[in-house]
This record gives sequence, structure tokens and C-alpha cells, in this order.
Amino acid sequence: MHPSVILLPTLVAFVAAESILMTEVFVIPIRPETFDWSADGHSDQFSYQPSLLNAPDLPSWIHYTYSKKDHHGFLYGVAPKDQKYFQLEIVGLNKHTYETRYKVLDMNVLERENLTKYEVHLKIDNLNVEDMFDRNRTEKLLDIFRKKLWKGAADLYVTFLASAIELGARLPLKPSEGEGVVVRLGSTIPFSQELNELQEEVKPLWKMPSCPRDFKRTSVEILFREAEFRLDWCSFRLLEEDQQSLQHESARRGPSVVGLPSSGISEHTEWRWARSTKASIPTRSYFNEIAITIFVPVILLVVLGALLSTAFCLHHEKM
Repeated sequence: MHPSVILLPTLVAFVAAESILMTEVFVIPIRPETFDWSADGHSDQFSYQPSLLNAPDLPSWIHYTYSKKDHHGFLYGVAPKDQKYFQLEIVGLNKHTYETRYKVLDMNVLERENLTKYEVHLKIDNLNVEDMFDRNRTEKLLDIFRKKLWKGAADLYVTFLASAIELGARLPLKPSEGEGVVVRLGSTIPFSQELNELQEEVKPLWKMPSCPRDFKRTSVEILFREAEFRLDWCSFRLLEEDQQSLQHESARRGPSVVGLPSSGISEHTEWRWARSTKASIPTRSYFNEIAITIFVPVILLVVLGALLSTAFCLHHEKM
């Protein structure tokens, strides 16, 4: 009889470096080639687990998602202004051979000379967050503003990116439809007259929490429809630096609504619903409930017993 063979997973380490800019959305794809693997026609045989080096999870401003369409993982987020050099670790697993490989990413955070002072807040209904990882699609959106609506904003770039579901939106009725994505485009150039007029045009819609997906009542709708962007105009906002600080303070006090921006230009960490702490939960007294459920029935039972005893005693004397 041959002795049994036990296959143990092997650990192979890799080191790489990435450079990101402050206040700008970065996207880092994680593919089989990242670990020198070949898919061999099985694109779903790999899984990835990223985290901060020597920590159980990622920082709050870095997010990870796996695209079933591309069969790749993606790290994305926005580095805050005070962020310095840090390291990430990614563990890759080959689910067919159980081989494990390990990669360390040296993240260099580069300062941006001119930080954005003006932002356009958008909610796109027909896309998922991983769709915005496509550079061509992002450039199409930026070109609409650079060439049509915000012509002076040559330094325009994406300053915020998040799934609408993460920010409290509902899932679409049809699974084939996009879940929705919230995007912000920032620049140092003041808003153009076209953008100010557009905001005045959509202001009456702000009383609605969300516009229908087939809503087509703006003068610039054709610009976005031709590029295959379906915007929720109830969420359209122009945000300036002084407004951002107020919105950031309101975001810290509680969860935000998808249609309303929740954080400032310089702070993009409040992406998810704020978790309540034990100390913030008010204490509740249950004395009234105990008195109603226990003491009142006991008192009624005693009174009823006394009445029945009295009735039996009187009836016995008569007999």
C-alpha cells in the first residue's frame, strides 16, 4: 500500500510599488498575472484577499470589489490629504490547486499641487461601480464636461467614486440593470455659466428623493444619453469648498441620503453608513412594561380571588 500524499499550499511572495495622488480616485486591478499565474481558460479559479500590511482589513477609504464580468479584483479609493506612505498585502488563492501566493504593494502617496475647490456630484443609474474602472468610459464622462458644460476645467478629474447601494440606494427591480454609481468630478476652475444654469433647471427636482430611471427632462440630457450615461437629476449638485465642510459635519452626525453629498472635497472617508456605538444608544427603563405585564395581572388575580372567596363564604352561611 502506498502512503497517502498530502498536498500543502505553497506561499510565494511578490513585492510591487504603486503611486497614487491625493484626493483623486485610484484603481488598482488584481489579475492572475499579478501573481504570475495563467488562467488556462478558467477565469474564476482565483480569489483574492487584500488588507493593510499586518492588519485584518483595509483602511476605511480603500475598497475592494470583484467583477464577475471581468473576473478581476479591483482596489479603489481616494487618499486623504494627510495620508503618507503605507503598504498593502494581497493573498491570492488558486482554488483548483490550492496554491497560495502573497504580494506586498508599496503605496506611495503623492501630493497634488492644486486641490479641487469645485465639484459636480452625479448619480448614474445604469452603471455599476466596476464599470467606471474602464478608463475609456471615464474619459467619455469627463469630456462631456470639458468640451460642453465646463470648458475651462482642463484639470478636471474624478474625486469620489462609490456604489449607490453602499450609500443607501435600493437594488434595481431588474437584476440586469445597473445598481447605480455615485461620482464626483472636481476642478480648481469656478463653475461655468452652463453648469449654474443646469443646476437652476434641476432645482425643482430636489424635493424628490430619487428620479425615475427614464426621466428625460433636462436640456442637456442628449449629451449624456449619447454617451450611455443615465443620470439621476434629482441628485445633481454643484458643490463649493465652503459648502463641503458643512456637508462633512452633517455626515459625521448620521448616515447620508444618496441624492445628497455626504462628505467634503478634502474628506472622502464617509462612504458607508455610520456605525452606532454602544455609548450612543440611550438607556431604556422597562419598569412600566414590567408593571403592566406582571403587577397588574397579579393584583387583578388577588382581587378576583378575594371576591370569589367572599361569595363562597356568604353562600355557605345561607345553606
